[in-house]
Amino acid sequence: MTRAASYRNLWLITWLMAAGLAVVAVRLTYIQIINPQEPEPLSSNNPEVQRMRPARRGAIHDVNGTVLVQSQMAAIIRADPVRLGAFTGDVARLASHYLKMPESDLLARFRPVPVTTTRHSVTTNAGVVTTNSQVVQRVLRSNLVASNVPPEIWDHLSAALWTNRFEVELRLKADRSNIVAEARSAMEAAPWWNLPARWQISRDRAARLKVLRREERLLRTNLLECRNSGLYAEYVELRRYPYDHVASHVLGFTTNRSDEVRGHRSLPVALGGAQGIEQRFDQALRGRPGMIKTRVVGGREYVPLRQRNVEPVDGLNVSLTLDVQIQDAVERALDAAVERLNPLAISAIVVRPETGDILALANRPTFDPNNRRLILTSGASDPMSAFKNRAINEPFEPGSTFKILTYAAVLNEGLASPEEMIDCHGGRWTVPGTRRVIRDDQGHYMNRVSVLEAFAKSSNVGAVALGLRVPTNRFVQYIRDFGFLSRTDIECGEQELRLRVRPVVKAPGVTNYVTNVVTLFGETPGVIPSWDGWTPSSLPFGYGLRVTPLHSLMAAAAVANGGILMKPRLVRALETPDGQVVREFPVQPGRRVLEPAAAEKMLALMEAAVEQGTGGAAALDEFEVAGKTGTAKKFVKGGYTSTHYYGSFVGFFPAHKPAAAIIVTVDEPTTAGKAYYGGKAAAPVFRQIALDIANVMKLAPTVMPTNAPAAMGGDIRASNQLVRQP
Repeated sequence: MTRAASYRNLWLITWLMAAGLAVVAVRLTYIQIINPQEPEPLSSNNPEVQRMRPARRGAIHDVNGTVLVQSQMAAIIRADPVRLGAFTGDVARLASHYLKMPESDLLARFRPVPVTTTRHSVTTNAGVVTTNSQVVQRVLRSNLVASNVPPEIWDHLSAALWTNRFEVELRLKADRSNIVAEARSAMEAAPWWNLPARWQISRDRAARLKVLRREERLLRTNLLECRNSGLYAEYVELRRYPYDHVASHVLGFTTNRSDEVRGHRSLPVALGGAQGIEQRFDQALRGRPGMIKTRVVGGREYVPLRQRNVEPVDGLNVSLTLDVQIQDAVERALDAAVERLNPLAISAIVVRPETGDILALANRPTFDPNNRRLILTSGASDPMSAFKNRAINEPFEPGSTFKILTYAAVLNEGLASPEEMIDCHGGRWTVPGTRRVIRDDQGHYMNRVSVLEAFAKSSNVGAVALGLRVPTNRFVQYIRDFGFLSRTDIECGEQELRLRVRPVVKAPGVTNYVTNVVTLFGETPGVIPSWDGWTPSSLPFGYGLRVTPLHSLMAAAAVANGGILMKPRLVRALETPDGQVVREFPVQPGRRVLEPAAAEKMLALMEAAVEQGTGGAAALDEFEVAGKTGTAKKFVKGGYTSTHYYGSFVGFFPAHKPAAAIIVTVDEPTTAGKAYYGGKAAAPVFRQIALDIANVMKLAPTVMPTNAPAAMGGDIRASNQLVRQP
């Protein structure tokens, strides 16, 4: 090859490279200056986002781990008609598939709703105040589309909005293809030598594509708004109660917290406990939300650019001492009693005497935490009463069940024995030194009887005569020792704020008193509302003081526990979702209130009340039962009435190795006759609950009837000889 040929090749390569660079320069000039492209959606508009990750509220379990309350996340989907704009039909078509709703219904919910508001402005000019009002028309931008939607359904719908092309996008794509195809066909039809015609075809194609690109840019902005916030979700946390009304007064319920502002749309509305365990352990149940700080490109998270990832911490689970099987048995027994007695209210509590564990607690009327509105719209005269936990929050005069304390105090002080004969004065006795007349109920008139029989037949005269043997201040101290005038500190009940004064020693001889607001949970304490000359003779048979059913039950459980009063325990532990114990609530050491010998004597008296006395309807064929009936007149409009009563029964079984202590209180049973008596209204309910508990606990029988036919009725002393099993 000659030198001239080499130079020609070099120049050819140089010109080709220069031509290529010129083409690139022209293209860059067109892209960057003549026709700059819009940025990718969300890539530079708002690339850095922060998303909150909600925490799940803790669950509540019974003693066996059965779930009584749990949380479920859901989404409320809302629409912004302004952002939807011309894409309403496309969005309705997609949403109809995922939400399983007719497209016509969705179109109706997407329709703009005009709202009229009045704006007021105040101006001041030279001391003259002028108020201007302006009526403004606007469009509601938060139309409700669907509620309680599973979050995964919303995730699929949201992804579909970004990945599916709308009709207008498909039309523009088709228009672009048609413009290019028409220009190509025209170019092929024009002769190659007809340069002016081919040039005109190119110019027409460019002009049409320019108009199309302008429409695409506008469409891209509108699509971004539609897909980003045309449909949006507000997350809510729903509390589910699988057993409906079972243990509703213990579990409580939640409401939306009005004192907290939701910081992000992806966070659910904060729930706050409003009653029961939900309120008492609200802080532990809540949990702590997490957060993701990342970058988004094209509407999607670009995971390699994730800057921060804080995992949410779910709330703690609360483990209760309740047994859902025993609780359900109590609930069914109360429902049957409501049908039979038609009372104003009825309550029952079951406790394990040796530990104080609450195994069941129920009230009627009640409510379903899943649907609280149902009770509010039921037409009841006082629907709010269904939410009251009467078993621990409604003190009443206990009547004859309080005689357990009276006889226990007398026996513990050594002032009487079960075999001692006392005079019941034929059922009518005037208290010495007063004009107070104590009367026994009709059918309980007795003269000289043993202390045991006076207790078994529930003689008011006998109780007062024995109670007055104990000095008044000492008797009141027994009331305090048995816990009747204080809280039992059960981990449940309504919230109460109290002021507590605490002394703080600043220097020798200098003490400041600091007042703090203390939040208390639990039952209402018992109270002696007033004191007069009749009070000492009223207390021994259960009048003149007001206590809750829980107070009466724990006092009877102290007798069952050999004279040791336990604190009731409702919560066993706080646990993480994976079962690790964070805080344990152990059984608290009891306090001795009776000597063992006195407790044994009281046990014999309470057995006699069931076997020989007023509590016969509570007797069980296979177990010894110890208990006491109670019937108290209600104080109405300044006096005691003979038409409004409390009937109650408290007891435990098996008597000599108690597995459960039970109290049943009935407020105003309205069945005709003497059904308001505790022995007729409450004792049969006790019996039904005890039978179910024996089946649940699989208790072995402790007695065996030797004469089964006679054991079904008649005098238990004559016809039913019981043989105790070792």
